[in-house]
Amino acid sequence: MRRDYYAVLGIAATAGPREIRQAYRRLARQYSPDVNFWDVAAVALFDEIAEAYRVLNDPQARAMYDRFGAGALPEALGAGRRGDDVHVSVEVDFADVARGTTVRLAVQRFSPCAACEATGRRADGACAACQGRGVRRTIDAVPVSIPAGVDSGTQVRVPGEGSAGPFGGPRGDLLVSTRVAEHAFFARKGDAVHCEIPIGLWEALRGGRIRVPTPMGEAMLVMPPGTAGGSVFRLRGQGLPRLADGTTGDLYVTVRIEVPTGLDARTDELVRELERLLPGPERSELARFRGGAS
Repeated sequence: MRRDYYAVLGIAATAGPREIRQAYRRLARQYSPDVNFWDVAAVALFDEIAEAYRVLNDPQARAMYDRFGAGALPEALGAGRRGDDVHVSVEVDFADVARGTTVRLAVQRFSPCAACEATGRRADGACAACQGRGVRRTIDAVPVSIPAGVDSGTQVRVPGEGSAGPFGGPRGDLLVSTRVAEHAFFARKGDAVHCEIPIGLWEALRGGRIRVPTPMGEAMLVMPPGTAGGSVFRLRGQGLPRLADGTTGDLYVTVRIEVPTGLDARTDELVRELERLLPGPERSELARFRGGAS
């Protein structure tokens, strides 16, 4: 048997709207499924609290409840009313951002009660399975298409996959917030992608062509002779898709020169010969800056 809604919220029948909201917020924090996920009794109580608040916070529904009691529940809650939106979050890999993906999410939501066909009533009175609500809390697997180009904080709306409305009402929407996992090689800045690759000393001197990984595969990086360490090359259209229009950002490649170590006698001789042919920068003028002189 359904409890009195005022008793559920722990308030008097003369309570005002502010007192109703305060009582609901206090109880919702205490019995929220987010902190009592495995406590079946707490979850059921939270549903009861939410139902009481929906009725008592609506002046018209409250007036009908005060006048007719629980028997007017379908009318009080608004038979056919649209269900609430449901919010969930999902972590996606960097590769999924580049190509898009489809995930199956376990969504906790209200679904029509099969025992009473969402009416809230049985031949002997209120439906015990849904406690007369017409909906029951369920956990359903819902496929969600994540488009290419999402970022952390992007919200994907899936129409009609939220909670079912009371007494046969349509479902609300499912709102999926994405969280993009960090990548070991690529760093994202909007639709642009940055990475760093090592090059040899001779590649820096002579230039070269290097195959560079990209979010969608690989591309050819052409380096001119005399490339300095820390140089940044822009590969157009090799970044991530833009969610707004589907165009693609750029990839920025920073080169890092790796200097060989552990030279043997023969190699050291060759390096010394190269040093004679290609002398280093002149640094004598640096002496005038000693002690902070300008």
